[in-house]
Amino acid sequence: MTMKNQNKSRVLSKQLLMFVSLLLAGTLVSVEMSAQSRPQANLNASGILQLPTTVALASSYEISLSSFGFANETEAIQFFKSKSYDSFFIRPNYATGKATIYLDTKVHPGWTVSQWNNLLNSQTNTTPLLN
Repeated sequence: MTMKNQNKSRVLSKQLLMFVSLLLAGTLVSVEMSAQSRPQANLNASGILQLPTTVALASSYEISLSSFGFANETEAIQFFKSKSYDSFFIRPNYATGKATIYLDTKVHPGWTVSQWNNLLNSQTNTTPLLN
C-alpha cells in the first residue's frame, strides 16, 4: 500500500469513527431528553394515581419515589412487582428517585386522559400505591 493510500485510509477511518461517535452521542442525548420530557403523574396521600389533565395523553408518566421511603433499589423493585394492575405497570429507578408508569395504550386505543384516570383511580383505590 502506498503512502497516499495509507493516509487516505487513515482519514476515512477517522471520519468513520467521528460519525459513529456523533451518532452515539445524539442517540444518548435523545434518550435522555425523552426520559426528561415525561409528564408528571400525581400520587396523592392516599396512594391514588392520577394523570395530569392539562397535557395530551402520553404512553408513560413519572412519579417521585420520595413518598415511599425505600431503603434501596431492591426494595423498590420488589414493592412495585407486588402490585398487580390491569393495563399499566410501574418500574422504579432508585438512582433517579423516580418511577415510570407505563400505560398499555394498545389495550385501550383512543382512550382519553379522563378514561385512563377513571381506570387508575379505580385500581389504585382498590390497591393503593402507598400503605
